Amino acid sequence: MHGYDKTPLRAIADDARVDPSMILYLFGSKAALFRESMKLVLPSELLTTALAEKGDDLGCRIVRAYLGIWEHPDTAASMASMVQSATSNSDAKDAFRGFVHDYLLAAVSSVLGGGEEAQLRAMLAATNLVGTAMLRYIMHVPPLSSLTVDEVVRLVGPAVHRFLVAPAEELGLDLPSQ
Repeated sequence: MHGYDKTPLRAIADDARVDPSMILYLFGSKAALFRESMKLVLPSELLTTALAEKGDDLGCRIVRAYLGIWEHPDTAASMASMVQSATSNSDAKDAFRGFVHDYLLAAVSSVLGGGEEAQLRAMLAATNLVGTAMLRYIMHVPPLSSLTVDEVVRLVGPAVHRFLVAPAEELGLDLPSQ
């Protein structure tokens, strides 16, 4: 495929060997199909499993799991295409935003106890993950792009860990709403 904009619904239907009307019936729109397809590439269970495991600190487990998707030959191209589409097409951006908010952040924040603070913590951690992926896998900016996965985990993991478990006042989360 050639990204969200250049892939017509008919081509998707042809690849799936179904009528295009079936896709619209099942998903409602190309954007909704895009959103659902993200669940195949980036399953929420991956991050919630990393949250539940023992071993490395929490941030390192999440970073390692996330980078594993970007490094795996079966999912790397799909991840790159999803992120590039989300930054270049408004429908794909809305679908990506909805996927991140309703699916990934909901899963991670529920493991953290739920509520607004848990959602904000999950979002702050996600900024490190998405930023790392953009610079490493999409833009290939050195030195980040030339580091090993273990080096990236060692460098980014503590920041992700901090956002997830540091005391609220240390993160500035205790500020009154404005």
